[in-house]
Amino acid sequence: MFGSHYDNWIISRMNGVKKYIQPDYFKSKTLLEIGGGHAHIGNKFYELGAIVTSSEVRKEHLEVVNSMYPHINTLQIDCDNDDIPDKYDIILHWGVLYHLKEIEIHLEKILQKCNILILETEVSDSDDDTFFISTDENGYDQAFNNKGIRPSPSYVEKVLEKNGFQFKLIKDSILNSDFHNYDWEIQNTKTWRHGLRRFWICWKNIESTLITEK
Repeated sequence: MFGSHYDNWIISRMNGVKKYIQPDYFKSKTLLEIGGGHAHIGNKFYELGAIVTSSEVRKEHLEVVNSMYPHINTLQIDCDNDDIPDKYDIILHWGVLYHLKEIEIHLEKILQKCNILILETEVSDSDDDTFFISTDENGYDQAFNNKGIRPSPSYVEKVLEKNGFQFKLIKDSILNSDFHNYDWEIQNTKTWRHGLRRFWICWKNIESTLITEK
């Protein structure tokens, strides 16, 4: 569980983060990990000096986190229905958005609770900012409420802009791992496949120098 392809994928995404954000930026920052599973990723940010809270909807995952990483705070949240009670310097939102029933209300809630969002999700191959594909899902790492969504990248960006966030889309092969791909070009096939993904660094009310020029 959360092994196999997850291990290399964690490494590739962390390499991407450290390429575009100075690693010492995270020191003493409060960080909320959304849908953290067993918090293996959250712990990587703890190692960079962040004060980490890992949230999950599945209680059994949180029990593993509490046992494996007692230095990480935990929070049980159903992202389709629950609000986040507190504000954080950074919200880490990897591999969760496409496992929700819809994204606009959820992202509006999330974006009120941080000034920095590091966002990663599976998407559809479309440049239409209204396009998405609904899916039926089940599994320990799939939609808790059995309904998912594969939005177009521009759909996500439209919601970010609506909520006053600037963003940088990271289309860099450093993020690629196994079948997970981030540096692809849109062909407008109006389809999706496993591993077709996008990655953004998003910010509001802070200097854009957060991002290292690459």
